[in-house]
Amino acid sequence: MSKGIAFAALFAAAALHAPQTRAAEVVVSIKPIHSLVAAVMGNTGRPLLLLKSGASPHTYRMRPSEARALTRADLIVWIGKELEKFLDRPIANLGSGSSIRTLRDAAGMRLLPNRGGGIWDDGRGELHVDQREETGHDHSGFDMHFWLDPANARRIVEIAAEALVRIDPGRADTYRKNAAATRKRIAALENSLRKRLAPVRRRAFIVFHDAFQYFEFAFGLNSKGVIAVDPAQPPGARRLAELRAALAEYDIGCVFSEPQFEPDLVRTVVEGTRIRTGTLDPLGFGVEPGPDAWFKIMRGLADAGAECLSKH
Repeated sequence: MSKGIAFAALFAAAALHAPQTRAAEVVVSIKPIHSLVAAVMGNTGRPLLLLKSGASPHTYRMRPSEARALTRADLIVWIGKELEKFLDRPIANLGSGSSIRTLRDAAGMRLLPNRGGGIWDDGRGELHVDQREETGHDHSGFDMHFWLDPANARRIVEIAAEALVRIDPGRADTYRKNAAATRKRIAALENSLRKRLAPVRRRAFIVFHDAFQYFEFAFGLNSKGVIAVDPAQPPGARRLAELRAALAEYDIGCVFSEPQFEPDLVRTVVEGTRIRTGTLDPLGFGVEPGPDAWFKIMRGLADAGAECLSKH
């Protein structure tokens, strides 16, 4: 064998066993989950975010370019059809080429049951927590806003790292190191927010729709009810009358709106009272997408809650 042929054979063998150089193509549905996945990816690549600022997963319609991105993706990370209805059919129609992580089904995810509309009773200590251990179950009875629990955020980071290592083993060490650093960062923020919210834990409040119980559960906050059961359907006169009656009964300190929905209903509920209003944003409206977004969303919730519920 000539030297040239031998060198070519060695070069081909080395290329065959070289680590993957193309960055994994990753698509993520909503900004807070995108942030956690981006933190795990670090400098290896940037995941594609489907829902930009101002969009709600409850009402979103996917564009053709986004549908095409799904077909090219090596990895898709989403919550599940209960939250992102617009993704249910496109994901169901994908072949076996894409790796899909449906977080609602993930082992180790802490799920809380949906609560009814209007005013809740005080039996919150009986809240059932479902620690997801297997897949394939019907989750229609559970709240899908689980990224607002720091324990779940840490689990999402682990899931992202496991999925990325599987599809891109050449960068496994990077993904694992990034995941470990992100979990530590989440724990540090959790401790900081616990101190920030401690003075207002007993202050009662009402939210626009039930998107925050994981945050409430994690930090022991005192939510009393919601204005709208379905954010796409405004409440009727009976619900509004019930809410207004509860303002005085429960000594409500604040009624919170969300930037993704019109605040008119909140103004109607508090009209004629001295109750303060604030804004809670579970999706990061106006927050720049990227590895810091989840942390800014959580800090924003804590700051808004502490500010509005503080007595002046």
